[in-house]
Amino acid sequence: MRRTKSEIDGDWLRWGVPSNDELVVSEHELDDEPEDLVLWGGASSADQPVTWETHSHRSNEILFPRSGIVVVRSGAQMWTLLPGRGLWIPALLRHSVRVAAGAQFLTVYCSVGQGPSLGDHPVAVHGTPLLYELFLHLSAREMSDDARGRAERVFFDLVVPGDARGAMKIPDAGPVGRIARDLLARPEDPRSFEDWANEIGVSTSTLARRFKVDTGVSFGQWRVLLRMNVAMSLLGQGAAVADVAERIGYSTPSSFVAAFKQSTGVTPMVFRKNADR
Repeated sequence: MRRTKSEIDGDWLRWGVPSNDELVVSEHELDDEPEDLVLWGGASSADQPVTWETHSHRSNEILFPRSGIVVVRSGAQMWTLLPGRGLWIPALLRHSVRVAAGAQFLTVYCSVGQGPSLGDHPVAVHGTPLLYELFLHLSAREMSDDARGRAERVFFDLVVPGDARGAMKIPDAGPVGRIARDLLARPEDPRSFEDWANEIGVSTSTLARRFKVDTGVSFGQWRVLLRMNVAMSLLGQGAAVADVAERIGYSTPSSFVAAFKQSTGVTPMVFRKNADR
C-alpha cells in the first residue's frame, strides 16, 4: 500500500525523504509467523523509504541497522538507530518503524522466555559486526540442534545494553506537546524559550517545570536533541552538511559541526561515512 507522508501515523517523521515513493506497511500485514526456533528473522534492505505503522509482536524483537538510518517510535518516545546501535523492543509493545532509503538492517525475533530479557521497555543495545554475522550464521536451517543452541547462547551473550544517544521523548499533549509538534514541523524555528512561554501564555518558570516533567530534560537540551536526530536522519540520506545546518536552524555549518560533534562524538562527515557502511 502506498500513501503520502501526511497520511502516515500523524506525519511523525516530517524531515524524512519526500514520500512519493514511500512504502507503508499496515498493521494487519505484520502478524508474526510461528517458528519452532528461539531466534529467527533475517537481513533486509530498503530501496525506498518504508514505514511500518503502529503494531506489536508476540515475540521480543531486536532491530540492528547495518547501514543507513532506522527510526523507532513508541508512544512519546523515539529512537534514532544507526550502525553499531540497535534497539530491544519487548513483546506486545506498540511501536512504529521508519527506515530510510538505502538502509540495510537485521530484524531478530526472540521467543519470550528464551535468552535474556532486557525488561518491559525498549533498550538501546550494542550492534557489533560479530553479532550481525552470528545471526546470519543462525539463519542456516541445516544446523544441528546442538550447534544452534551453542550459537544462540553466544548471540545472547553479545546482546548487551548500549548508550541511549538518539533517544528522546516527544510529548503530544499540553503546552509542551504544542511546542514539540511545531518544532517537529520546523526544527529550524529560532524562537526562544521566553518567546514560547509568551505565545502559550504561561510563565517561563511554569513552562520550564512542565518541560522537565514531560521530556526529562530542559527546553534547550530537548531542542538540541531534536535537531541532532533530524541531522542524523538527513545525513544518513546523503544530505550535504551545509544543507543540514540550514535545515535545522544553525547560522553556519561550523556551528552545526561543533554542536553535532559535542552531541554524538563524531563530525557529520564521519557520521555519514559510518552510516553508509
